[in-house]
Amino acid sequence: MSRRISRREFNRLAAATGALAVIPFGGAGAQLRFINDPFQLGVASGDPAADGFVIWTRLAPEPFDTAHLGQVIYEVSWEVAEDASFSRLARHGVAWARPHLAHSVHVVVHGLEPGREYFYRFRIGRYESATGRALTCPAAGAAVDSLRFSFSSCAHYEQGFFSAYRWMAEDRPDLMLMLGDYIYEDAWGERRVRQFNSLEAVTLQDYRHRYTQYRTDPDLQAAHAACPWLVTWDDHEVDNDYAALTSEHELCGGAPVRESFPARRAAAYQAWFEHMPVRPSRLRAEMGVQIYGATDWGALARFYVLDTRQYRSVQVCPNPPTVQRCDFERGGKILFGGAGGGTHVDPRDPVCRAALNDPARTMLGAEQERWLDEALAGSRAAWNILAQNVMLMTVLEERNGTPSMFTDAWAGYPPARERLFAALAKHRTANPVVLTGDIHSFWINELVNAAGRAMGVELATTSIATTTYDKSDALPLNPGTRFHDGRHNGYVRCELNRERLRTDVVAIDERTDPRSGRRVLASFDTRSGDPRVHRVGG
Repeated sequence: MSRRISRREFNRLAAATGALAVIPFGGAGAQLRFINDPFQLGVASGDPAADGFVIWTRLAPEPFDTAHLGQVIYEVSWEVAEDASFSRLARHGVAWARPHLAHSVHVVVHGLEPGREYFYRFRIGRYESATGRALTCPAAGAAVDSLRFSFSSCAHYEQGFFSAYRWMAEDRPDLMLMLGDYIYEDAWGERRVRQFNSLEAVTLQDYRHRYTQYRTDPDLQAAHAACPWLVTWDDHEVDNDYAALTSEHELCGGAPVRESFPARRAAAYQAWFEHMPVRPSRLRAEMGVQIYGATDWGALARFYVLDTRQYRSVQVCPNPPTVQRCDFERGGKILFGGAGGGTHVDPRDPVCRAALNDPARTMLGAEQERWLDEALAGSRAAWNILAQNVMLMTVLEERNGTPSMFTDAWAGYPPARERLFAALAKHRTANPVVLTGDIHSFWINELVNAAGRAMGVELATTSIATTTYDKSDALPLNPGTRFHDGRHNGYVRCELNRERLRTDVVAIDERTDPRSGRRVLASFDTRSGDPRVHRVGG
């Protein structure tokens, strides 16, 4: 006969053993009855390869009580099948849900056939998760007819519903890419449709609660279950405009303060890993995470997922401290002053120009730059797609009668950008396409280097749910822009074959409507061998 096991009983069991208790799937574990469904946060897959992918879930019968399951390790069963009814199992096994990682489960599935669709699910005791759909990549060098993928960025839980994710799921693409700001650490903005359970995430528990709120959203769950994801992060997974080990709020008189922010960043990185379908091998010492890597889709495309936050140099010309006194009590946390992060600067200002042009400054870090150079050199793909976070093209605006640019984007790192362009040119990289998030508006850009040479195409998506930024007035200063929309939320949908890349700019009607409709604002073609975009249908 099954019985209900309370949190107190689990913790007593753990204490009685003097260590972690283990609840296996079989035997007594099969009789487990949780207070609620333990799979309330859904399922996900990611990091696809030709022979497999990662599948993810997290046990959370009381989603916002991470102590509910105690110091108990649970054995979770998983299955991968060739059909949604699971009549043809391809792989199965067990995995451990461990308390130090919030009882998350990351299973690296191997031994599958390349270039095909699979379905997966998890079980523990009497409970069964939702079913997810995943795909393996085509075999290395295999001819591929087409690839359908979508990409998104910037989802603020308070500022809108996630109907854009619902539409992405209904498209049933082969792959989705998240380009950062999957969560927002802070509460801000108007027209809030729901509320965070804390004003700003700082501790590991705060970040876990933030991801839990996101993961309970049914539209986000549907998008994760629809296909595998490739993921990178931007600033709001940790703190607005942070750079490496420097927070936006942790500058004192322009000097970085490192006593308090690294611990916060480590907590944020751990919570990110706990909730993302990525390989455990990405974890590094002191809770670093290697985001960057390459994924091949047969001979058709190579995706380069980049990390523009963890290794970058601090932004130049920061705002002056709002209060000149920095208080280092409470373990070095700045209580007053210290305004860092991105700023709008006049690129003609001699002081800022000198700082901007310092060749030692980096966006990717030396190690990631070397890796990218080698990955570009080894690519034989027909298309090379760089999935990253912030605007690569310099966006010039006019502020108080003078030109202005934002230092948190690649415009604030011109030597680093030229090194990227030089690598593309040196390796004669075929059909480079840059995917961009962060900017809360749609942009279709043609990229040129400092010498005016055409380098490829940049496709920037607006936000899933945030305030949007209309920069139409700036378009005369940005001749490389072929399309801009700063009024809508949504995502970008792409279909790729050897001859062309078709891009649809997909907008939702209203982010405050949980059942919002959608429409295609514009469509574009990028043809193989032509570093330009051509609007389809006008």
